[in-house]
Amino acid sequence: MPASSLPQNRWNPAAARRWAREVDPPELGLRVYGSRLLGADATLAFAGGGNTSAKATVADLHGDPVEALFVKGSGSDLASVSARDFTPLALAPTLRLLDLPALSDRRMMRGLLAARLDPEAPPPSVEALLHAFLPFRYVDHAHPDALLALLATRDGERRAAELYGADCLLVPYVKPGFDLAVACRELWRRAGERTVRLRGMVLLQHGLFAFADDARESYERLLELVGRAVRALPRPRRLPARRRLHAWSAAETAALRAAVSRAAGRPLLLARRDDRATLGFLDRADLARVSQRGTLTPDHVIRTKRRPLLVRRPGEAERAVERFAAAYRAEFERLRRGRELDALDPAPRVLLVPGTALFGVGKTAAEAAVAAEIYRHTAWAIARAEELGGYRPLSPAKLFEVEYWELEQAKLGRAGRAPALAGRVALVTGAASGIGRAAAAALLTQGAAVVALDLESCALAGELVAVRGDATRPAVVRRAVELAARRYGGLDIVVSTLGVFFAGPRIETLADRDWRRIQKLNVDSHLVLLRAAVPLLRHAPAGGAVVVVGSKNVAAPGPGAAAYSASKAALTQLARVAALELARDGVRVNVVHPDAVFDTGVWSAERLAERAASYGITVAEYRRRNLLGREVTAADVGAVIAALAGDLFARTTGAQIPIDGGNERVI
Repeated sequence: MPASSLPQNRWNPAAARRWAREVDPPELGLRVYGSRLLGADATLAFAGGGNTSAKATVADLHGDPVEALFVKGSGSDLASVSARDFTPLALAPTLRLLDLPALSDRRMMRGLLAARLDPEAPPPSVEALLHAFLPFRYVDHAHPDALLALLATRDGERRAAELYGADCLLVPYVKPGFDLAVACRELWRRAGERTVRLRGMVLLQHGLFAFADDARESYERLLELVGRAVRALPRPRRLPARRRLHAWSAAETAALRAAVSRAAGRPLLLARRDDRATLGFLDRADLARVSQRGTLTPDHVIRTKRRPLLVRRPGEAERAVERFAAAYRAEFERLRRGRELDALDPAPRVLLVPGTALFGVGKTAAEAAVAAEIYRHTAWAIARAEELGGYRPLSPAKLFEVEYWELEQAKLGRAGRAPALAGRVALVTGAASGIGRAAAAALLTQGAAVVALDLESCALAGELVAVRGDATRPAVVRRAVELAARRYGGLDIVVSTLGVFFAGPRIETLADRDWRRIQKLNVDSHLVLLRAAVPLLRHAPAGGAVVVVGSKNVAAPGPGAAAYSASKAALTQLARVAALELARDGVRVNVVHPDAVFDTGVWSAERLAERAASYGITVAEYRRRNLLGREVTAADVGAVIAALAGDLFARTTGAQIPIDGGNERVI
């Protein structure tokens, strides 16, 4: 939960000077530095919230001086913002937009885009006009938790006037965009000579602006203004402990995710938060009342919807999601007032499960995490607002206007197609090397979140969690499966690659211990994985998928490989039976049979040279010793595995796919 302490001043003069030297113009360098300081404190701004700006004189293409406004681009995050994330706008034409009698958000953005000094810069913040008219070189805008908690009380406006009336402009709530900028400019004009004493603006139910002609002063003014709200908030009372409710199992969590995904019409991921403060909030006797009132600030509604879904028992999850979706549709019809709007999916984006966790919901892991963090901040604010007479956010109608405002509708139309496996969770064994690593990489590329299990750590770019452990041990496998549910809400895909090649001794010299070792690795470990994964796979929103890595030796065994060939044949038979048994649960089970995959740990340079020499050919020729004359790589196998796990093969189960370039003995 957000801390109750005063915001920390992180300004470092040496670091500020370095940013000013390294970025042109220096005002932009200082702007980037100060913005990152704000973004580093999640109680001030997080998840893309807040925006900042700087004004500077720059040269245009002709070398003539132009007054420019550098404003944070839409969608960038203050915590990691860079110079290229700021949009340079010619200040004069930007300010002229405020002289128009009216301007829709879409037309406003057209005007701002036309004023860009760099056509490749990102679309500017929707609050660019507000930054433009303020007569200061630096402007900092944040959404401090403490201030928002204070404003979201029954008499929040009075409290704001007492704390800020002397040196801040108080602005009644207006939806961000042209109308808000016009309203702020009019209030500024009315303030007259008082503007020389103003240090900031408090936007009721929205956030805080601070400004100055010096970057450090603007930043420190914002911290001082936030500090006033922190001091004015009481610490919440310690509520009496209540009987702890049932803690949901991994399978029950997966079933909840499945219900939410069905309502959304696509697989979604969950992000879990179960720290002590969150569980304490979920334990409130008045949770059903205070949690349903609305978001802390209007822009949160885009990430979390107006209210969360409260579910107390696993048995009521599906009905609870259905009721939520029906209520959302009804509210949409009521509040759109006959306008042509594209309805968002009706699935909740925050789930409150007392006794277990708060879950954020999203199309990606990052999106789910943002929703979860937003509500953690909201819960903190609710607790404090309740101590001041009650939590009172904006009305449903005003929040609806933000959730469905024109710019957000335009974003829906521009949204690109999601990756094929977005919103799905995969567990890959043997993921640190060879085919397992290639499969994990292919799944990540297709948008899946991956839990990678191996004795060694797996490091790949993307949404991946590495679990180190022995995949032949049931406890280790259960831990990996439960982690998939804990981290992402469930499990959709299992790629079972564990195995070892063993050849050399003929049957009459094959030792019992070698036979048993190969069977344990190549057969038993896959049974252990299936037993642990099936309870979650049957709740996969788009149907579960299992891909087992077999071998060419199933169809074409060779002498001296009795243990290996028999184990892979047994594994294939296990997969066939699993396909028969799990089909009624919507779980597909398919097998791939690779051969001669030389870029794995099985094949050393020496062994390749030895094998090539035994055939009297070069190593390059040996690598392509198949009917198609093409080398088979681990990446080739990984790509087929990812395809089998996706919708292209949604109607295929029990299949055995050779990936060997064509083998005469198999054919």
